[in-house]
This record gives sequence, C-alpha cells and structure tokens, in this order.
Amino acid sequence: MKPFLFSFLIAAMCLSLSISLSACGDEQPEPEHVYPPEELFLTDLDMDQVAFFENLSGFCGETFAGESTYPENENHVLVGTRLRAHLSECSNDMIRIELYRDSDYWHGAWVLEKRDEGLHLFHDHLGDERTMDDLGEDDAHGYGGYASDAGSATHQFFPADDATAEMLPEAATNVWLMELDLQNDRFIYYLERHDQPRFRAELYRQ
Repeated sequence: MKPFLFSFLIAAMCLSLSISLSACGDEQPEPEHVYPPEELFLTDLDMDQVAFFENLSGFCGETFAGESTYPENENHVLVGTRLRAHLSECSNDMIRIELYRDSDYWHGAWVLEKRDEGLHLFHDHLGDERTMDDLGEDDAHGYGGYASDAGSATHQFFPADDATAEMLPEAATNVWLMELDLQNDRFIYYLERHDQPRFRAELYRQ
C-alpha cells in the first residue's frame, strides 16, 4: 500500500472513532466548570438591593456635603451645621460612611452590610476612639434595620429591626431612607417615626 494512502486511512479511522482519541494522540481534558463567586450565595439580597449597594460603592473614597432640610429646630444637634458624609471604606459586603459636623468628626458612621438576611443599615456611634463607656445617657450604638422590598437601585428603606426596638423602644417605628440621585450627584438621608418626618439631610458630591 502506498504511504500516502496508508496515512489517509489512518486519519479517517481517527476521525470516525472519536471515542478512541487516545489511540490518535493525547486525550484532551474536559473543560473546568466556572462557578460564580461564593459570596453570591451568602445573602438573600434582591437585585434592587444589590444594585443600590453597587451604585453607592461607586462613590467609595468620595465625600458628600450639605445640610439638613428638616426639622427647623435650632436645638437639634445636626440642624444649622455643615454636614459631610465620607465613604471611607468599601468591600464586597460592607460600606462605611463617616459623618462630620462643622468639619469635626461626629462620633459616628452609617454602615451598610450584606448579611444573610439582606442589606442592613447599622448606626455606629463608637468609631476608633470611643467606647461604650464614652456614650452619654441619650446616646445609642448599633441601631438600624434591614432593607424592605420597597426599594430600588437608587433608594432603599430600612425599617427598625427587633434589636433596635429592644434597645430604643421609642424608635421601634423608625424607617430610614437612603437615596442616590445619580444624575445630580446627590445623596439624601431621611428618617421618619410614626409615619412622620423626623430628620432629612441633602448632601452633594464634592
């Protein structure tokens, strides 16, 4: 048999017997499966909560500044002052927003976390230099709540959770709102109690 014809027959046999690849060369490994990152399976966040978290994360390292627009109460600690919110720390599951009043650190931060139960807002009134012993009688630490299903990619509502109701019974009906106006680089923080407005701040990206 001519060498050319012999080679042709061998090649044809290799093509027709695909299950016997090892006879025609090294067997090719099956492609590895690519799975989503593990953190995607850790929480019950809905898509709007995820989108809001990602939108807010986009401002990490930046500062929003402005003032309160409600109430008109000169005795309120945050009324009539220059307010700043600095997104100081961000990770895949946490955003920390440090609060400043008249250029001074205001012993607190808003902390958004992805938890197993959903997106959670946590009010940190300690910071790096304060302990529980430093808090006054009217101060509290750790109150907040989980986002409801009424939010969107640009705003989220956080009704007070059970821990807050136990810690601050008067705040059991609190609902916090965080809103991003992406077109105007504006951030709004709003609080209501008993379905009535209690505090609102309007801050703009610096």
